[in-house]
Amino acid sequence: TNCGNNSHGNDSDAQFDKDVPCIDGIDSDVKDDEPVAKRIHIDPMTKLASPADDDAVRIFCNRSLNMASISAVGFDMDYTLAQYKPETFEKLVYKLMLGKLVKDFGYPRLIEKLKFNWEYMMRGLTIDMKRGNVLKLDRHKFVKLAYHGFRKLSREERHQYHATETIDSFDDPHVYAHIDTLFSLGESYLFVQLVDLKDSKTNLGILAQKTYK
Repeated sequence: TNCGNNSHGNDSDAQFDKDVPCIDGIDSDVKDDEPVAKRIHIDPMTKLASPADDDAVRIFCNRSLNMASISAVGFDMDYTLAQYKPETFEKLVYKLMLGKLVKDFGYPRLIEKLKFNWEYMMRGLTIDMKRGNVLKLDRHKFVKLAYHGFRKLSREERHQYHATETIDSFDDPHVYAHIDTLFSLGESYLFVQLVDLKDSKTNLGILAQKTYK
């Protein structure tokens, strides 16, 4: 374990502040021969104490680092280091998208009144950007369920896909978008709403001139 008060004397140790605690978070006043269960970890931010052997509050790393010069820490948003609440995280994304569509792309301000339902969409769906449809495909790329906006397509309408599309067609990124991450829920739900709004032909402005794509 590398501690802040090391005295190895080489240049690589200069980055470690003498006041930085040990990397494992064990209080320096605790004797090495004391049982681990009695060792206490003090969180430097919250000042809260917890057992040092509690994996839920420990951070495992293979080197220590003086954070004094670090202003921000970034990581991939893939649900590994953090669990996101879609009702809050995706709601924020959804709100920012509405603002960008109005401000940067000239969409009518009425879309700012749209509301986000985080429970409506799910992973595993496919968006047909050309026709404004949301599809549920089985493993053979057969369309089991389909909606145009919020309107459910009939069996006959769904079967039109198998008269015009091959299996490989559903892999065309210029026509189909697959909802394969939880981070796509907000944008896919907004797509469904805009399809319905476009079909309503009410005060659409620039939206009336756009295709579903």
